[in-house]
Amino acid sequence: MYRIVSKSSIYKVVNGLSAIFLVAALSLLANVGSALGNSGTVGKAAKHPARHVASHVMPTGVMFGGVTAVGAPVVVQVSANGREIVRATIALQQKCQPSGATFLVPDSWTHLPIKANGAFQVSEEWSAALTEPPVTGVTNTGQLSGSFNRAMTSLTASWSLLSVFNGATGASVDRCDSGAVSFTAIQ
Repeated sequence: MYRIVSKSSIYKVVNGLSAIFLVAALSLLANVGSALGNSGTVGKAAKHPARHVASHVMPTGVMFGGVTAVGAPVVVQVSANGREIVRATIALQQKCQPSGATFLVPDSWTHLPIKANGAFQVSEEWSAALTEPPVTGVTNTGQLSGSFNRAMTSLTASWSLLSVFNGATGASVDRCDSGAVSFTAIQ
């Protein structure tokens, strides 16, 4: 699995960049349906498949899309064989304390295996140095878990991102948390 986003540039997001991300993601969601046409339909699952997706023939680049409770986009691309999430991208709303700041931040994961039962899960913690005093570093914890339905036509998941900004002494300056964001994405 790989993280797509730059560890330090995420936190330089301004309202204009968030708006650009939303427009681009929503445009992608609108185009996915027309690009797939009827070829995005998956046949019925076998009663007892050896592997959750083994009996499904999925076209290359199957895309799932949805929105979060705050209307932010979610886009998930699944591999042609249905065994891997090639890329999952979301806009998460983070609320910060004690600063009170609230903003949308893009987050992505790539190459996540899909288990035989349709479930997937990943979590990671990473740190990055920052050069914008009084903040000198950030420690992030990201998590994504969920599962596909048996027919592989929709997924339900929960995504979270916690960012703790540290000052020169190492003490926490601000804590920005998306909380657990639940969503459903469909073909």
